[in-house]
Amino acid sequence: AQDTPRNLMGFKDGTVNIKAEDAAAMERYVWVGDGGPAWMRGGSYMVTRRIRMLLEIWDRSPLEDQEQTIGRAKYSGAPLGGHDEFEPLPLDEKQASGLPTIPVDAHVRLASAQANDGERILRRGYSFTDGVDESLGELEAGLFFIAFQRDPERQFVAIQRRLGSNDALNEYIKHVGSAVFAVPPGARQGSYVGETLLG
Repeated sequence: AQDTPRNLMGFKDGTVNIKAEDAAAMERYVWVGDGGPAWMRGGSYMVTRRIRMLLEIWDRSPLEDQEQTIGRAKYSGAPLGGHDEFEPLPLDEKQASGLPTIPVDAHVRLASAQANDGERILRRGYSFTDGVDESLGELEAGLFFIAFQRDPERQFVAIQRRLGSNDALNEYIKHVGSAVFAVPPGARQGSYVGETLLG
């Protein structure tokens, strides 16, 4: 029931995110299963990124350019030409719906499960502002991005390669820090976190 949050660019951020209540999706995409190391089964891998948004450049761009860059309407969050935030993305060039197709370099197209062999991640972005970069006279602000997945190479890295090479949003953002963490499964009664690795 939670509304999709907006980022500092003014767009809804995370419309098609996995819901924590969707146990099947969590099992398939987030929790490490039998294919992973025994000490990580039931845990997850967390990727974090600090993404600086070049807001001065973004704010000078016309609304139409911003919406083409993202692939969604700024106010409603709907796919281009749509009315509802949660309408399916019209990625097929032969869409029967009559909606315009999402540009080939739009962020939502390149990040979509359809463009990434069905892979998804559990993600959340938190906006930050750290004053002004005195050397440039620009706002030091953006998104602290956190994603959980069962296999970073197959999920996050594959998605990021696609975004890194073709995403129209790259003109307006700069990745300034990244990290990957192994998050072991939670502790059962009488146990402790990391026991599967250290015990």
